Amino acid sequence: MTTWDWIALLTGIAGVLLTIFESIWCWPVALISVVISGITFYNQNLLGDFSLQIFYFCSGIYGWFYWNRKKGNSIVVSKMLKKWILPIVLSIAIQSVIYYFLLRHFKSDQILFDSLLTACSFTCTFMMAKKWLENWILWVIIDAAYVVLYIIKELPTYAILYGFFSLMALYGFYSWKKQLIIK
Repeated sequence: MTTWDWIALLTGIAGVLLTIFESIWCWPVALISVVISGITFYNQNLLGDFSLQIFYFCSGIYGWFYWNRKKGNSIVVSKMLKKWILPIVLSIAIQSVIYYFLLRHFKSDQILFDSLLTACSFTCTFMMAKKWLENWILWVIIDAAYVVLYIIKELPTYAILYGFFSLMALYGFYSWKKQLIIK
């Protein structure tokens, strides 16, 4: 574990905590983790995870500007409507197949695992942007699966980071759920 891995771990945890508390500082802090993680995943030939970091970087820049522009106008937490379940499931399935063939073409490692988790992560990011409460439950599952992937790839710092992410996603669920009860 390098110093960079520890920086990614700490800024990743801080970024998620700041997201749970809806602080605009979640974006720049998380961007540090994203850049370091992207380099690590590229070097480990986890190209799906690497592409996710590119996506998270762009999302982080967008989110930072979007939240800054929306100061004073909060985005409300809500439950996902049932009509979205089938589109979400289909989106994950279609993306998984596409990413599988892309990752196979580029000779990525852990292709099936990586393609499914990449698809789930992209879709869950969409759900999070909508501030749907259920995004946190999906993140708990995704992050726990990433722990397994990073243990397989012998990336213990990232296994620890995603273990924390999974626990923080559970906390995020209960934190956001309280907002629904208050309304």
